Amino acid sequence: MKKEALKGIGENIQKARLKRKLTQEQLAEKCNVSSEYISSLERGLSSGSISLIVDICNALDITPDYVFSKCINSNCDSNYNIDILDTETSVAYLKLKDDNKNFVNYTIKHLYSMQRKR
Repeated sequence: MKKEALKGIGENIQKARLKRKLTQEQLAEKCNVSSEYISSLERGLSSGSISLIVDICNALDITPDYVFSKCINSNCDSNYNIDILDTETSVAYLKLKDDNKNFVNYTIKHLYSMQRKR
């Protein structure tokens, strides 16, 4: 498997984990693996087994098509949300505390309203 594919899978797992507000340790416990192994998956250094990917999907309440969405070439329509922010920005946002997220959301709404007035 290409390194880019593994990195994409890892980014999707990390993003889903952060959206569920789980630590790597908590996800590892749910999947009966070490937190170091979850870390290596998220960094694209390990591929994981099919059974582990299924366990991760169940633990994070996501589907395999979400996990593999960055590494499967497909021209068909998808039913999952398309991310509008790049992965780095999305992950940084998910790591913010709730009050900082609220501030970012307020700022975006304010900037958009100001743009519409121009």
